Amino acid sequence: MLAIKDYSVAYGQSEVIHKMNVTVEPNQIVAILGRNGMGKTTLMKSLIGMVPIASGSLQLSGMELSQQKSYERVKNGMAFVPQGRMIFSTMTVKENIETGLTTTKQKSIPENIYELFPVLNEMKKSSRRQSLRWSAATARHSTGAGE
Repeated sequence: MLAIKDYSVAYGQSEVIHKMNVTVEPNQIVAILGRNGMGKTTLMKSLIGMVPIASGSLQLSGMELSQQKSYERVKNGMAFVPQGRMIFSTMTVKENIETGLTTTKQKSIPENIYELFPVLNEMKKSSRRQSLRWSAATARHSTGAGE
């Protein structure tokens, strides 16, 4: 469970988030919506520790994170993937997901991910077909077949 209580974030004297209270239960999905400049990115950056918290409490599964460094928050289960920043732009979607698995004991992508995001299943199938075509073309070229 994520519990945010009386949570405030400021840039100098300018308070961007004022005494916010949110509780997110396990398996609950929450969307943060708002116009540009309303504090959505500031909230996300403060949750991961990239922007300091002015006051309040941030708990994940009962553990207080508000005074922890970013890397400690990640170790304790908090994560932030910025949109459109192409952080791992040279990696495939599969490789990006597998990077996120490093904090778990899982070695492969859980099947429920493909249920939640069916397009990933299509990408996986397409990737296999492309890989098979690449392997066949490489085999033809190396044996001189097809020339």
